[in-house]
Amino acid sequence: MLRAPSKGTREGVLALAVLLMAVYPVRADDWEIHITVDNQYDVYFGDATSTSTFAGGDTTWMDTETWIATGQPANSFLYVPTASDYAAAQGFLAEFINTTQNAVITTGSGIWEVFPAGRYLQQIDPTWPATWPPLVMPTQAEVDAAIAFATANNLWTTPTTLPGYNNNAGPAPWGTRPGFTYDPSWIWYDSGNDPSPNAPFNGFNHAEFLVFRVPNIPEPATAAGLLGIGLVALRRRR
Repeated sequence: MLRAPSKGTREGVLALAVLLMAVYPVRADDWEIHITVDNQYDVYFGDATSTSTFAGGDTTWMDTETWIATGQPANSFLYVPTASDYAAAQGFLAEFINTTQNAVITTGSGIWEVFPAGRYLQQIDPTWPATWPPLVMPTQAEVDAAIAFATANNLWTTPTTLPGYNNNAGPAPWGTRPGFTYDPSWIWYDSGNDPSPNAPFNGFNHAEFLVFRVPNIPEPATAAGLLGIGLVALRRRR
């Protein structure tokens, strides 16, 4: 028969949790971001359904930008909405360096997801255009609407990269972009509607705008592990 924990046990667990929160507070991480997108992008931190912190953005792919974001919760979601001109070439290249934890997330790694908002524009909001215009960045409110819709309908998918599209290989038309340390790879979304070679990087409307994300950047389990150990000890003592 299951028994409810005694008052003493409950008080002990609560006291241990308070102690661990004091000793191991919720971690806040600092980030250094190196990024270029052909053609336009913004960078946000947020949660599963919306953005919160704007970290930076740019409208010209020819430069590699560096952005600094400080004090971000360790379990944040990382979001990069993008727009292109649907012509010549398009792609997303970046490395996100967690300077607090000495960890790196590069484009081309399997952790990334993407939502092709252009496939669902009027389902997200009937006032939006049926086709997203080129070189128009969505507002933060529009990005949030797309994120909420994609999450509610399980529409996040895997971005596309191709062999030889790592930065150090210098793929055409971009060559090797300066300002990167960890050799990220160009990524994009492939709608399957472009028959040309090297799709999705040739200019084309691949159901854009796109929203790329890294979901739920994990937090070390130190405090949770210690709390579990403490709970075991309390049970044994009881």
